[in-house]
Amino acid sequence: MHFGTADQVRDQRAVALAEAYERHPERFARRPRPPEIPQQAWTNDPAKRREPEPQAS
Repeated sequence: MHFGTADQVRDQRAVALAEAYERHPERFARRPRPPEIPQQAWTNDPAKRREPEPQAS
């Protein structure tokens, strides 16, 4: 994501998954697909951030 190669990496993964499925379809319940590329990624999601409890002295 940081280098702008997410689409290229996803495409390469799709090819690898298709080849694996063609070689051994019995290993899969259904045809595999690479995951969608997230629109946002967070290390610390601000929507889930909690404010620290005040400490009693």
